[in-house]
Amino acid sequence: MEGNEGSLAVSNGDLDVPPQFEFVAAPKDYFLGPVFAARKQYGAREVTINQRKYQIGGFHPMRPNFHPPALDVRHARAIFALLTFRNREVDTPIIQFSFNEFCRKYAHTNGGRYSRAIAEIVADLMDAYIRVTEVPTGVSHEYRLIERVDIATRPPRRRDGKLAQSCQQEMWFNGCTLSPEFYGILNRIAELQHLNFDVFRSIRSPLAQAVYLYIPSRAHHHTEDDPFEITLTKLLEQVSVDVPGQKNRRRQIFTQNSKSIMKQLDGVATLTGVFRVRLAETADRADWKLLAWVDRNHKKAKRDPRASKLMSAFLDSGHSQQELDRRLSSVQELSVYEKELLATATVEIEKNLRFFELAKALLGTTRFVALAAEAKGDAIEGRKARKNPTARIIWRIMEAISEKPKGSTDSVELRTGTELRRLLGEPDKRGR
Repeated sequence: MEGNEGSLAVSNGDLDVPPQFEFVAAPKDYFLGPVFAARKQYGAREVTINQRKYQIGGFHPMRPNFHPPALDVRHARAIFALLTFRNREVDTPIIQFSFNEFCRKYAHTNGGRYSRAIAEIVADLMDAYIRVTEVPTGVSHEYRLIERVDIATRPPRRRDGKLAQSCQQEMWFNGCTLSPEFYGILNRIAELQHLNFDVFRSIRSPLAQAVYLYIPSRAHHHTEDDPFEITLTKLLEQVSVDVPGQKNRRRQIFTQNSKSIMKQLDGVATLTGVFRVRLAETADRADWKLLAWVDRNHKKAKRDPRASKLMSAFLDSGHSQQELDRRLSSVQELSVYEKELLATATVEIEKNLRFFELAKALLGTTRFVALAAEAKGDAIEGRKARKNPTARIIWRIMEAISEKPKGSTDSVELRTGTELRRLLGEPDKRGR
Protein backbone atom coordinates (compact mmCIF):
# COMPACT_ATOMS: atom_id res chain seq x y z
CA MET A 1 0.00 0.00 0.00
CA GLU A 2 1.52 3.28 -1.09
CA GLY A 3 1.01 6.82 0.19
CA ASN A 4 1.38 10.15 -1.66
CA GLU A 5 2.59 13.53 -0.55
CA GLY A 6 -0.01 16.17 0.09
CA SER A 7 -1.65 18.38 2.66
CA LEU A 8 -4.61 17.64 4.88
CA ALA A 9 -6.01 20.16 7.30
CA VAL A 10 -9.70 19.62 7.44
CA SER A 11 -12.63 21.59 8.68
CA ASN A 12 -16.34 20.96 8.62
CA GLY A 13 -18.88 20.55 5.87
CA ASP A 14 -22.47 19.34 6.18
CA LEU A 15 -22.34 17.17 9.31
CA ASP A 16 -24.85 15.95 11.87
CA VAL A 17 -22.82 17.11 14.88
CA PRO A 18 -22.21 20.85 15.39
CA PRO A 19 -18.62 21.50 14.22
CA GLN A 20 -15.74 22.70 16.36
CA PHE A 21 -12.59 24.23 14.97
CA GLU A 22 -10.37 22.23 17.28
CA PHE A 23 -7.28 21.32 15.32
CA VAL A 24 -4.92 18.61 16.48
CA ALA A 25 -1.33 18.21 15.28
CA ALA A 26 -0.22 14.65 14.49
CA PRO A 27 2.50 13.00 12.35
CA LYS A 28 2.01 13.95 8.71
CA ASP A 29 2.41 10.36 7.51
CA TYR A 30 -0.83 9.48 9.36
CA PHE A 31 -2.63 11.60 6.75
CA LEU A 32 -0.62 10.58 3.69
CA GLY A 33 -1.38 6.86 3.74
CA PRO A 34 -3.77 4.29 5.22
CA VAL A 35 -1.97 3.92 8.55
CA PHE A 36 -5.24 3.18 10.37
CA ALA A 37 -7.41 0.30 9.18
CA ALA A 38 -11.16 0.64 8.71
CA ARG A 39 -11.89 -2.57 10.61
CA LYS A 40 -10.71 -4.18 13.81
CA GLN A 41 -7.44 -6.05 13.20
CA TYR A 42 -6.10 -9.31 14.60
CA GLY A 43 -2.54 -9.17 13.30
CA ALA A 44 0.06 -6.89 11.75
CA ARG A 45 -0.38 -4.45 8.85
CA GLU A 46 2.22 -2.94 6.54
CA VAL A 47 1.94 0.41 4.76
CA THR A 48 4.58 2.21 2.66
CA ILE A 49 4.50 6.01 2.66
CA ASN A 50 7.12 8.08 0.85
CA GLN A 51 9.98 5.57 1.15
CA ARG A 52 9.01 4.65 4.69
CA LYS A 53 7.63 1.21 5.44
CA TYR A 54 5.34 1.06 8.46
CA GLN A 55 4.71 -2.21 10.27
CA ILE A 56 1.82 -1.56 12.63
CA GLY A 57 1.21 -4.12 15.35
CA GLY A 58 2.09 -7.80 15.33
CA PHE A 59 5.27 -7.48 17.39
CA HIS A 60 6.68 -6.29 20.70
CA PRO A 61 10.42 -5.48 20.99
CA MET A 62 10.71 -6.83 24.55
CA ARG A 63 8.12 -9.65 24.45
CA PRO A 64 8.69 -11.88 21.41
CA ASN A 65 5.65 -14.05 22.16
CA PHE A 66 3.28 -11.07 22.41
CA HIS A 67 1.60 -9.95 19.18
CA PRO A 68 -0.72 -6.95 19.69
CA PRO A 69 -3.01 -6.20 16.73
CA ALA A 70 -2.57 -3.35 14.28
CA LEU A 71 -4.29 -0.05 14.98
CA ASP A 72 -7.58 0.96 13.35
CA VAL A 73 -9.68 4.13 13.18
CA ARG A 74 -10.89 3.62 16.77
CA HIS A 75 -7.30 4.03 17.91
CA ALA A 76 -6.84 7.00 15.58
CA ARG A 77 -9.86 8.63 17.18
CA ALA A 78 -8.46 7.95 20.65
CA ILE A 79 -4.98 9.31 19.96
CA PHE A 80 -6.39 12.42 18.28
CA ALA A 81 -8.77 12.94 21.21
CA LEU A 82 -5.84 12.60 23.58
CA LEU A 83 -3.77 15.15 21.66
CA THR A 84 -6.54 17.77 21.86
CA PHE A 85 -5.75 17.98 25.59
CA ARG A 86 -2.08 18.65 24.94
CA ASN A 87 -0.80 22.03 26.14
CA ARG A 88 1.59 23.15 23.42
CA GLU A 89 2.87 25.98 25.63
CA VAL A 90 4.44 23.51 28.10
CA ASP A 91 7.37 21.30 27.07
CA THR A 92 6.29 18.00 28.58
CA PRO A 93 5.12 14.59 27.32
CA ILE A 94 2.55 14.50 30.15
CA ILE A 95 -1.03 15.23 29.12
CA GLN A 96 -3.48 16.00 31.91
CA PHE A 97 -7.18 15.13 31.63
CA SER A 98 -9.78 13.09 33.43
CA PHE A 99 -11.18 9.88 32.03
CA ASN A 100 -14.66 11.42 31.93
CA GLU A 101 -13.33 14.30 29.85
CA PHE A 102 -11.58 11.86 27.54
CA CYS A 103 -14.71 9.72 27.06
CA ARG A 104 -16.82 12.77 26.28
CA LYS A 105 -14.23 13.97 23.81
CA TYR A 106 -14.08 10.54 22.18
CA ALA A 107 -17.78 9.64 22.09
CA HIS A 108 -19.85 12.56 23.45
CA THR A 109 -20.62 10.39 26.49
CA ASN A 110 -18.97 8.83 29.52
CA GLY A 111 -21.51 6.02 29.97
CA GLY A 112 -20.27 2.72 31.41
CA ARG A 113 -20.49 0.69 28.19
CA TYR A 114 -18.55 3.30 26.23
CA SER A 115 -16.00 3.95 28.98
CA ARG A 116 -15.05 0.26 29.18
CA ALA A 117 -14.62 0.04 25.41
CA ILE A 118 -12.59 3.25 25.34
CA ALA A 119 -10.35 2.04 28.18
CA GLU A 120 -9.64 -1.11 26.16
CA ILE A 121 -8.64 1.07 23.18
CA VAL A 122 -6.28 3.08 25.41
CA ALA A 123 -4.76 -0.20 26.61
CA ASP A 124 -4.12 -1.16 22.97
CA LEU A 125 -2.30 2.14 22.45
CA MET A 126 -0.01 1.24 25.34
CA ASP A 127 0.73 -2.20 23.90
CA ALA A 128 0.93 -1.75 20.11
CA TYR A 129 4.26 -0.75 18.55
CA ILE A 130 4.94 0.84 15.17
CA ARG A 131 8.13 -0.05 13.29
CA VAL A 132 9.24 2.51 10.70
CA THR A 133 11.87 1.40 8.18
CA GLU A 134 13.59 3.81 5.80
CA VAL A 135 13.41 1.87 2.53
CA PRO A 136 16.60 3.26 0.91
CA THR A 137 18.82 2.49 3.93
CA GLY A 138 16.99 -0.31 5.70
CA VAL A 139 17.39 1.53 9.02
CA SER A 140 14.36 1.18 11.27
CA HIS A 141 13.11 2.47 14.60
CA GLU A 142 10.22 1.36 16.78
CA TYR A 143 7.90 3.24 19.06
CA ARG A 144 4.54 3.04 20.77
CA LEU A 145 2.23 5.99 21.30
CA ILE A 146 1.52 5.95 25.05
CA GLU A 147 4.27 5.21 27.58
CA ARG A 148 1.99 5.01 30.63
CA VAL A 149 -1.31 6.23 32.03
CA ASP A 150 -1.77 7.96 35.36
CA ILE A 151 -4.52 6.50 37.53
CA ALA A 152 -5.61 7.10 41.12
CA THR A 153 -8.24 5.27 43.15
CA ARG A 154 -10.45 7.14 45.59
CA PRO A 155 -13.40 6.39 47.85
CA PRO A 156 -16.80 6.67 46.11
CA ARG A 157 -18.17 10.20 46.10
CA ARG A 158 -21.83 9.24 46.64
CA ARG A 159 -22.17 8.00 50.23
CA ASP A 160 -25.74 6.87 49.60
CA GLY A 161 -24.72 4.63 46.71
CA LYS A 162 -24.08 0.91 46.75
CA LEU A 163 -20.35 1.44 46.33
CA ALA A 164 -20.26 3.22 49.66
CA GLN A 165 -21.19 -0.06 51.35
CA SER A 166 -18.44 -2.05 49.65
CA CYS A 167 -14.65 -2.07 49.53
CA GLN A 168 -14.61 -1.07 45.85
CA GLN A 169 -12.92 2.22 44.98
CA GLU A 170 -13.61 4.63 42.15
CA MET A 171 -10.94 4.85 39.48
CA TRP A 172 -9.73 8.31 38.46
CA PHE A 173 -7.87 8.47 35.18
CA ASN A 174 -5.74 11.64 35.44
CA GLY A 175 -3.99 11.62 32.07
CA CYS A 176 -1.10 9.91 30.36
CA THR A 177 2.52 10.25 29.30
CA LEU A 178 3.47 9.99 25.64
CA SER A 179 6.36 7.76 24.69
CA PRO A 180 9.66 9.65 24.20
CA GLU A 181 9.79 8.67 20.51
CA PHE A 182 6.24 9.79 19.75
CA TYR A 183 6.72 12.98 21.76
CA GLY A 184 9.86 13.69 19.77
CA ILE A 185 7.93 13.40 16.50
CA LEU A 186 5.28 15.79 17.80
CA ASN A 187 7.97 18.39 18.45
CA ARG A 188 9.27 18.30 14.88
CA ILE A 189 7.04 20.86 13.21
CA ALA A 190 7.97 19.83 9.66
CA GLU A 191 6.68 16.30 10.27
CA LEU A 192 3.25 17.36 11.54
CA GLN A 193 -0.12 17.94 9.91
CA HIS A 194 -3.27 19.42 11.42
CA LEU A 195 -6.66 17.73 11.55
CA ASN A 196 -9.98 19.12 12.75
CA PHE A 197 -10.76 16.41 15.26
CA ASP A 198 -14.42 17.21 15.78
CA VAL A 199 -15.12 16.77 12.06
CA PHE A 200 -13.33 13.42 12.02
CA ARG A 201 -15.30 12.34 15.09
CA SER A 202 -18.56 13.40 13.44
CA ILE A 203 -18.15 10.95 10.55
CA ARG A 204 -20.15 7.85 11.50
CA SER A 205 -18.77 5.07 9.32
CA PRO A 206 -15.35 3.59 10.22
CA LEU A 207 -14.69 3.05 6.51
CA ALA A 208 -15.52 6.68 5.77
CA GLN A 209 -13.21 7.74 8.60
CA ALA A 210 -10.35 5.65 7.23
CA VAL A 211 -10.85 7.08 3.72
CA TYR A 212 -11.19 10.60 5.10
CA LEU A 213 -7.85 10.45 6.88
CA TYR A 214 -5.70 10.07 3.78
CA ILE A 215 -7.53 10.39 0.44
CA PRO A 216 -7.89 14.22 0.71
CA SER A 217 -4.09 14.51 0.75
CA ARG A 218 -3.96 12.66 -2.57
CA ALA A 219 -6.73 14.81 -4.05
CA HIS A 220 -5.16 18.03 -2.80
CA HIS A 221 -3.84 19.23 -6.18
CA HIS A 222 -6.63 17.75 -8.31
CA THR A 223 -9.71 19.40 -9.81
CA GLU A 224 -13.11 18.22 -11.04
CA ASP A 225 -11.74 18.08 -14.58
CA ASP A 226 -8.66 16.16 -13.45
CA PRO A 227 -9.69 14.17 -10.36
CA PHE A 228 -7.59 11.75 -8.36
CA GLU A 229 -8.71 8.21 -9.20
CA ILE A 230 -8.55 4.95 -7.26
CA THR A 231 -10.50 1.76 -7.88
CA LEU A 232 -12.77 0.58 -5.11
CA THR A 233 -10.92 -2.74 -5.05
CA LYS A 234 -7.61 -1.02 -4.33
CA LEU A 235 -9.17 1.43 -1.88
CA LEU A 236 -10.78 -1.34 0.17
CA GLU A 237 -7.55 -3.32 0.15
CA GLN A 238 -5.58 -0.31 1.38
CA VAL A 239 -7.83 0.18 4.42
CA SER A 240 -7.95 -3.59 5.12
CA VAL A 241 -11.61 -4.23 4.27
CA ASP A 242 -12.68 -7.51 2.65
CA VAL A 243 -13.24 -6.91 -1.05
CA PRO A 244 -16.49 -8.35 -2.50
CA GLY A 245 -16.10 -10.28 -5.74
CA GLN A 246 -18.91 -8.43 -7.54
CA LYS A 247 -18.20 -4.88 -8.66
CA ASN A 248 -21.74 -3.68 -7.92
CA ARG A 249 -21.42 -5.02 -4.39
CA ARG A 250 -18.26 -2.95 -4.00
CA ARG A 251 -20.18 0.10 -5.19
CA GLN A 252 -23.02 -0.69 -2.81
CA ILE A 253 -20.66 -0.45 0.17
CA PHE A 254 -20.17 3.24 -0.65
CA THR A 255 -23.73 4.13 -1.66
CA GLN A 256 -26.10 2.16 0.58
CA ASN A 257 -28.12 3.76 3.41
CA SER A 258 -29.56 7.27 3.60
CA LYS A 259 -26.30 8.60 5.04
CA SER A 260 -23.98 6.70 2.73
CA ILE A 261 -20.22 6.84 2.83
CA MET A 262 -20.26 9.03 -0.28
CA LYS A 263 -22.61 11.49 1.44
CA GLN A 264 -20.47 11.53 4.56
CA LEU A 265 -17.34 12.37 2.55
CA ASP A 266 -18.62 14.76 -0.11
CA GLY A 267 -18.60 18.42 0.88
CA VAL A 268 -16.12 18.25 3.78
CA ALA A 269 -13.75 21.22 3.57
CA THR A 270 -9.98 21.47 3.77
CA LEU A 271 -8.11 24.69 4.49
CA THR A 272 -7.60 25.12 0.75
CA GLY A 273 -11.08 24.15 -0.43
CA VAL A 274 -13.91 21.66 -0.26
CA PHE A 275 -13.35 17.91 -0.63
CA ARG A 276 -15.51 16.40 -3.37
CA VAL A 277 -16.05 12.75 -4.34
CA ARG A 278 -18.09 10.78 -6.86
CA LEU A 279 -18.08 7.29 -8.38
CA ALA A 280 -17.53 6.22 -11.98
CA GLU A 281 -17.00 2.95 -13.81
CA THR A 282 -13.50 2.06 -14.93
CA ALA A 283 -12.78 2.09 -18.67
CA ASP A 284 -12.92 -1.71 -18.89
CA ARG A 285 -16.14 -1.79 -16.78
CA ALA A 286 -14.52 -4.30 -14.45
CA ASP A 287 -14.78 -2.08 -11.38
CA TRP A 288 -15.95 1.23 -9.99
CA LYS A 289 -13.51 3.95 -9.01
CA LEU A 290 -13.59 6.82 -6.56
CA LEU A 291 -12.95 10.23 -8.11
CA ALA A 292 -11.78 12.88 -5.65
CA TRP A 293 -10.70 16.50 -5.92
CA VAL A 294 -10.56 19.76 -3.97
CA ASP A 295 -12.87 22.59 -4.98
CA ARG A 296 -10.95 25.80 -4.29
CA ASN A 297 -13.77 28.18 -5.25
CA HIS A 298 -14.88 29.07 -1.76
CA LYS A 299 -14.73 32.14 0.41
CA LYS A 300 -12.44 32.12 3.38
CA ALA A 301 -13.66 33.74 6.57
CA LYS A 302 -12.06 37.07 7.42
CA ARG A 303 -11.31 38.34 10.86
CA ASP A 304 -13.41 41.08 12.38
CA PRO A 305 -11.23 43.89 13.76
CA ARG A 306 -13.99 44.69 16.28
CA ALA A 307 -13.14 41.43 18.04
CA SER A 308 -9.64 42.62 19.00
CA LYS A 309 -10.51 42.52 22.72
CA LEU A 310 -11.48 38.87 22.36
CA MET A 311 -8.17 38.04 20.68
CA SER A 312 -6.18 40.08 23.19
CA ALA A 313 -7.81 38.20 26.08
CA PHE A 314 -6.90 34.90 24.42
CA LEU A 315 -3.25 35.95 24.10
CA ASP A 316 -3.13 37.40 27.62
CA SER A 317 -4.31 34.05 29.02
CA GLY A 318 -1.01 32.52 27.95
CA HIS A 319 -1.67 31.29 24.41
CA SER A 320 0.71 32.08 21.58
CA GLN A 321 0.02 34.09 18.43
CA GLN A 322 0.54 30.87 16.48
CA GLU A 323 -2.23 29.18 18.47
CA LEU A 324 -4.53 32.15 17.89
CA ASP A 325 -3.87 32.04 14.15
CA ARG A 326 -4.46 28.29 14.09
CA ARG A 327 -7.82 28.48 15.82
CA LEU A 328 -8.99 31.40 13.70
CA SER A 329 -7.71 29.96 10.42
CA SER A 330 -11.30 28.94 9.73
CA VAL A 331 -14.39 30.24 11.46
CA GLN A 332 -17.72 28.43 11.21
CA GLU A 333 -21.23 29.85 11.30
CA LEU A 334 -23.31 29.14 14.40
CA SER A 335 -25.41 26.01 14.11
CA VAL A 336 -29.20 26.11 14.26
CA TYR A 337 -29.04 24.55 17.73
CA GLU A 338 -26.63 27.20 19.00
CA LYS A 339 -28.79 30.02 17.62
CA GLU A 340 -31.84 28.49 19.28
CA LEU A 341 -30.06 28.46 22.63
CA LEU A 342 -29.11 32.13 22.29
CA ALA A 343 -32.57 33.11 21.07
CA THR A 344 -34.22 31.40 24.04
CA ALA A 345 -31.77 33.27 26.27
CA THR A 346 -33.07 36.54 24.69
CA VAL A 347 -29.58 37.36 23.47
CA GLU A 348 -29.17 39.80 20.58
CA ILE A 349 -27.65 37.52 17.94
CA GLU A 350 -27.40 39.46 14.69
CA LYS A 351 -25.48 42.45 16.05
CA ASN A 352 -23.01 40.16 17.81
CA LEU A 353 -22.94 37.25 15.35
CA ARG A 354 -19.31 37.68 14.33
CA PHE A 355 -18.22 37.91 17.97
CA PHE A 356 -20.02 34.66 18.78
CA GLU A 357 -18.49 32.89 15.78
CA LEU A 358 -14.98 33.93 16.80
CA ALA A 359 -15.66 32.99 20.41
CA LYS A 360 -16.82 29.55 19.31
CA ALA A 361 -13.61 29.06 17.31
CA LEU A 362 -11.45 30.04 20.30
CA LEU A 363 -13.40 28.20 23.00
CA GLY A 364 -14.49 25.17 20.98
CA THR A 365 -18.05 24.01 20.46
CA THR A 366 -18.39 22.16 23.76
CA ARG A 367 -17.50 25.16 25.92
CA PHE A 368 -19.41 27.63 23.76
CA VAL A 369 -22.59 25.52 23.84
CA ALA A 370 -22.24 25.16 27.62
CA LEU A 371 -22.18 28.95 28.01
CA ALA A 372 -25.13 29.37 25.68
CA ALA A 373 -27.07 26.69 27.58
CA GLU A 374 -26.27 28.47 30.85
CA ALA A 375 -27.67 31.70 29.39
CA LYS A 376 -30.80 29.81 28.32
CA GLY A 377 -31.18 28.47 31.85
CA ASP A 378 -30.95 31.99 33.24
CA ALA A 379 -33.80 33.08 30.99
CA ILE A 380 -36.00 30.09 31.83
CA GLU A 381 -35.40 30.49 35.57
CA GLY A 382 -36.07 34.24 35.39
CA ARG A 383 -32.66 35.28 36.67
CA LYS A 384 -32.24 38.95 35.73
CA ALA A 385 -28.98 40.27 34.34
CA ARG A 386 -27.31 43.38 35.77
CA LYS A 387 -27.50 45.07 32.35
CA ASN A 388 -29.07 42.67 29.86
CA PRO A 389 -28.73 38.99 28.81
CA THR A 390 -26.46 39.89 25.87
CA ALA A 391 -23.96 41.74 28.05
CA ARG A 392 -24.01 38.90 30.57
CA ILE A 393 -23.09 36.15 28.09
CA ILE A 394 -20.44 38.35 26.47
CA TRP A 395 -18.90 38.88 29.92
CA ARG A 396 -18.95 35.13 30.58
CA ILE A 397 -17.32 34.44 27.21
CA MET A 398 -14.56 36.94 27.95
CA GLU A 399 -14.01 35.31 31.34
CA ALA A 400 -13.78 31.87 29.71
CA ILE A 401 -11.36 33.13 27.05
CA SER A 402 -9.20 34.70 29.76
CA GLU A 403 -8.83 31.47 31.76
CA LYS A 404 -5.28 30.20 32.06
CA PRO A 405 -4.40 26.50 31.47
CA LYS A 406 -4.96 24.21 34.44
CA GLY A 407 -1.95 23.03 36.41
CA SER A 408 -0.82 19.44 36.75
CA THR A 409 -1.71 17.06 39.59
CA ASP A 410 -0.08 14.04 41.20
CA SER A 411 -0.93 10.65 39.75
CA VAL A 412 -0.33 6.92 39.86
CA GLU A 413 1.34 5.36 36.83
CA LEU A 414 0.50 2.28 34.76
CA ARG A 415 3.01 1.27 32.12
CA THR A 416 1.29 -1.45 30.08
CA GLY A 417 -2.12 -2.12 28.64
CA THR A 418 -2.21 -5.34 30.66
CA GLU A 419 -1.94 -3.38 33.91
CA LEU A 420 -4.74 -1.07 32.84
CA ARG A 421 -7.02 -3.99 31.95
CA ARG A 422 -6.32 -5.63 35.31
CA LEU A 423 -7.13 -2.44 37.21
CA LEU A 424 -10.36 -2.12 35.27
CA GLY A 425 -11.24 -5.71 36.13
CA GLU A 426 -11.57 -6.54 32.42
CA PRO A 427 -10.81 -10.08 31.24
CA ASP A 428 -7.64 -10.31 29.21
CA LYS A 429 -8.79 -11.31 25.75
CA ARG A 430 -5.30 -12.30 24.64
CA GLY A 431 -4.74 -14.96 27.26
CA ARG A 432 -2.19 -12.98 29.29
